[in-house]
Amino acid sequence: MKRTILTFVAMLCLAVSAMAQSIEVYISDNSGQATNIRNAPKGKVVCRLPLPASNGIMFSVDRQVNGWWHVDGNEYWDPATDIQSFTGSDTGYWVHNSVIAFATRNYGGQKLSLRSKPSASAPVVYSFTKELKLRPLDVMGKWVKVQTYDGKHIGWIELEWICGNSVTNCC
Repeated sequence: MKRTILTFVAMLCLAVSAMAQSIEVYISDNSGQATNIRNAPKGKVVCRLPLPASNGIMFSVDRQVNGWWHVDGNEYWDPATDIQSFTGSDTGYWVHNSVIAFATRNYGGQKLSLRSKPSASAPVVYSFTKELKLRPLDVMGKWVKVQTYDGKHIGWIELEWICGNSVTNCC
């Protein structure tokens, strides 16, 4: 199991560095219902991930359309059962941003900032030193537009500061 986790973490790191537009996320669904995976934004439900077992399932997303993220590929990693495949769609898989998340990588208490635009010189809209759970809203190059899990702050953060692994940190 540890070997599988380490392999998956290595795959995540390679995927993030090789494909700047793809981001790693995990299911973080507090609805109390199954998490729906659809064949298009607002499309037909092709897969239901039952709660609470689905919380922590990890996969990559590569683009968003009106709050819906396209799953990059058809595989996901379930900490309880290992690598699985989404099935039931010939047009791809989509998940709503309200049920996915990632965390920040400021494990040493580094001060991170959300910025008004995807630029290190853009004005800071929010700063923090604690690790935070964030929801992705958009991706542009090496930047991700996010909303804090509590919904209070929106801004851009560099990809290098996010971790889409639900079972370990992304050191």
